[in-house]
Amino acid sequence: MFSAKLRQIDAEITSARTGAELATTLGHAKLAARDWIVQAGHSETVAQVLALKMINASLARTEFAARRIKTVSRPFGLLVDPCNACTLACPGCVHSRKNLFDWPKGMLSPHRMDAFLRRYGSYAVQVMFYNYGEPLLNPRTPEYIGMAKRFLAQTMISTSLSTTRFDADAYVASGLDYMLISIDGTTQTVYQRFRKNGDIKLVFQNIEKLVAARDRAGCKFPVLAWQFLAFEHNRHEIPAAIQIATDLGVNEMRISEPFDVSWDDPSLLPASDSLGQGIELHPVTPDDYSRNWNRFPDDLAVNSIQQAFEGAWPIIEQGPLDPPTPGHTCQWLYMNTVMDANGRILPCACAPTPRQNLVFGRLDPANSAPDLFNTPLHQSARAHFATGLQDAADPHCRNCDWLDAQHKADIDPSHIGQYAAAVHPPILDSATRSWLSDWTF
Repeated sequence: MFSAKLRQIDAEITSARTGAELATTLGHAKLAARDWIVQAGHSETVAQVLALKMINASLARTEFAARRIKTVSRPFGLLVDPCNACTLACPGCVHSRKNLFDWPKGMLSPHRMDAFLRRYGSYAVQVMFYNYGEPLLNPRTPEYIGMAKRFLAQTMISTSLSTTRFDADAYVASGLDYMLISIDGTTQTVYQRFRKNGDIKLVFQNIEKLVAARDRAGCKFPVLAWQFLAFEHNRHEIPAAIQIATDLGVNEMRISEPFDVSWDDPSLLPASDSLGQGIELHPVTPDDYSRNWNRFPDDLAVNSIQQAFEGAWPIIEQGPLDPPTPGHTCQWLYMNTVMDANGRILPCACAPTPRQNLVFGRLDPANSAPDLFNTPLHQSARAHFATGLQDAADPHCRNCDWLDAQHKADIDPSHIGQYAAAVHPPILDSATRSWLSDWTF
């Protein structure tokens, strides 16, 4: 099994003291890893992309521990907004407080999505198609999900599902792994207190369409999860929500603590209890996830994967590498990158404002040169956590008040282990998956 080889590669990555040593290690490692994964029963293309994902995860783990300012690893988690608009106006959101946020409308183009995946898709274990927009408003979203699956990335969207134009069959056919549906109530009066402009009957009808489309396709995906943000005004509807979700065929129920939006609507207060519950209603097995992991084996992004494999980790500093340094740093800066529908590159899921410099770069599909994970603002933000130094170019990260979010990116190390567990034939044992998911130092 590949486990022993990956641990050996990790030891060599950790012990490299110069960029030249690291370049040599990575060059040999990707070839050896590919060969080992082929021996496990995978095709050449699958072996190439799995080698990139697993070695990149190990490399990112080391760089996170070292709090390196310029990274060689690529983001293993991608967040993409297919659409910057939303028909709802939930309190505290960029779409209800447009004067507070810098969030121009826009629709993600196929060229921009393709360029983004060609840069990072081969390294990503998961792609989330949402941030602040409603992904279902872009009719090409199922196409974009299929594009990510061609890089063997697991995929997820978060949606209100309160949309009149909804092609359930297209989402089932896309290979989508997981759909998080935000429904904060069971009656229209309660639901619309937070989900302003939403139509709960329409939401339930769209869930019925999805379940029917899965049945027609003989498929268990996407897994459907009902997210219920528990406020004081809706907590009494939680038992009814669980029953409705069960009857509709929803797989999971999530009862979650909402962000505090009382600054926008003082009548909305988070519930004092009944939080943090996850309830499995119609479970999906690990074997099911394995069957959906390589949903389209004859339609992989062969050329892009091969190009990524041949040119992997091109940014190598030839001088000494930063040694491991204890202390806090933000997970987002080493794990994920975020792109809105207009190609703006953000370091995390926070929304820019006119006073907060959170636009770290912009993806131009016609220009492949800039490194969008090591822009000057990325490096300045990492340097702030690593050294405390500040300069005129420092981004808003040094003033970040999302302190809890710094400790957990949306796509975090646990997703690496979950991803590796879905790979079939398997390449990592459970102990190695747990080790690769543990970034506590």
